[in-house]
Amino acid sequence: MAGQHEGFALGVDLGTSNTVAVLRWPDGRTRPLLMDGQPLSPSAVYADPDGTLHTGWDARRLAQADPARFEANPKRRVDEPTVRLGDRTYPPADLLSAVLAAVARTAVGAVGFLPPAVVTYPAAWDATRRQVLADALLRAGWPQAAEHTLAGPTPPGTRLLREPVAAARYYTQVLHRPVPVGGAIAVFDFGGGTLDVAVLRNEGADPWGDSGFSVVADGGLPDLGGLDLDAALVRRVGELVGERHAAQWARLTRPADPAQRRDQVRLWEEVRGAKETLSRSAVAPVAVPGVAETIQLTRADVEGVATPLLRRAVQRAREVIAAAGLSPEQLDGLFLVGGSSRIPLVARMLHAELGIAPTVLDQPELPVVEGALTDLPLRKPLPAPAYAGPQLAPPAPAPVSPPAPAGALAPVVPSQRWPGSAPPVGPPPGPG
Repeated sequence: MAGQHEGFALGVDLGTSNTVAVLRWPDGRTRPLLMDGQPLSPSAVYADPDGTLHTGWDARRLAQADPARFEANPKRRVDEPTVRLGDRTYPPADLLSAVLAAVARTAVGAVGFLPPAVVTYPAAWDATRRQVLADALLRAGWPQAAEHTLAGPTPPGTRLLREPVAAARYYTQVLHRPVPVGGAIAVFDFGGGTLDVAVLRNEGADPWGDSGFSVVADGGLPDLGGLDLDAALVRRVGELVGERHAAQWARLTRPADPAQRRDQVRLWEEVRGAKETLSRSAVAPVAVPGVAETIQLTRADVEGVATPLLRRAVQRAREVIAAAGLSPEQLDGLFLVGGSSRIPLVARMLHAELGIAPTVLDQPELPVVEGALTDLPLRKPLPAPAYAGPQLAPPAPAPVSPPAPAGALAPVVPSQRWPGSAPPVGPPPGPG
């Protein structure tokens, strides 16, 4: 049975807002795990009155009835001793564990077992935060976590890898972009909840066969991400409808009962969907609950509210690059990852302000989780034995050895659709 498990690997990017996991087959194909039918699952947790924790899209749906039992971003609470959900408190490790357990169940449902895995974490996380993640993995039933460093081979178990290191490996090993030994790359990770910027140096292959990227400088903005852009766009919608529909807008922004809270969730989902559409189109409709007319948001609306926020992001990137002792033109690459990097204005502003053309993919959520899989390289198959032709005579009988004593051992940049072009994988459908 163990032989059937060889070659499978699982990469997991536990994000502030969303979690994505990718499974690699022994032949090198990669497929996203579908949690609740989606390749991206909210990193959210909802606590039932009996203490049962629900995650992902289920948590988001349940929160509409009782938001006091809901935590949308448990990763942001990692420094707190406990988090209150309803009338109970939970250590942050328990909330992260619930998210990781859902990933594990999906992987087991897809291939029948939990493959060797690499889980990524922010470059800025200190030993205390990494221990919370390690505790969460253990509570979720994963093997003991072990961190990858350049100081020695990684012990067996679930591997932990810095997010920008995973992104840099994707840049060089999957996209095949050159970063010479001694050269540097900046990773601009603009996700749903935070901005993280890191500069990494290529130290060359280490003695254990891994590409040795080290983090030279890192920094970020914990209060800036896609959620902040969403909030700014919601305010813009309010400017467009609030004067004519003041009472309804007040109900949407200050809900007083479950029905109004559900309408508020629908509004934010409409705005978020419009923001994503506007990364590809010039105009997107927004259906405001309780308002008959449909509001038209434009790319100019997005760029108008996003520009002041993105100025902070660009300035932070400039500061991190300077902290590494480099100027932007000395970089061998600027790689944009994280879902919010999809907004065209992000790349345009970075290019204009830093003078270096960034690389951004159609699916910027993928590079970190795909790059994590490089920490578990595919085993090269042994060559098949050469065919020597038919034997003309039977072999001589082998000599007979005396029996061994008891207990002795016998001698001995392709398409940016999900890479691999294989369809997504989810748990097998239930009966009926």
